[in-house]
Amino acid sequence: MKADVIDVLQYIFERFQEEAYVAIDETESLVDELTEVGFKKGEIDFALDWLDGLIEASSASFAPSTDGQHKTRIFHPYEQTFFSVECRGFIYFLEQSGVLDVHSREAVIDRVLALESEKPVDLDQLKWVVSMVLFNIPGKEEAAIWLENIDACLH
Repeated sequence: MKADVIDVLQYIFERFQEEAYVAIDETESLVDELTEVGFKKGEIDFALDWLDGLIEASSASFAPSTDGQHKTRIFHPYEQTFFSVECRGFIYFLEQSGVLDVHSREAVIDRVLALESEKPVDLDQLKWVVSMVLFNIPGKEEAAIWLENIDACLH
């Protein structure tokens, strides 16, 4: 995962956090703005593709079916290369706290893997991805705010 791509995504998130959606016709002006700020075309394209995947991962059609029973998520060895023990523990903590449910947990894992990192995600990057996912799943906005508040208390 290139730090520059994360920077593009964070810029977009902070820029549009207050808006319910970004109109399609604003995409071109967004690309122009990102270019003016100094981001490279490849980073911008990757970030926009990542955001498209976020929309898909946030949709109800992405949600895994559940039978009402709580099941423990076991990370595949491939996934473990991108999630340190600390990050996996944080995901378990968020799930036990009710911040993440099965759908949002799987969306977070999907979005971290979609960053195509060459090294494991660090805890701050994971928190950022969790926030992005929660803000994009209807009804999970309060959980995202809880996460921001608890993070602020810990720092």
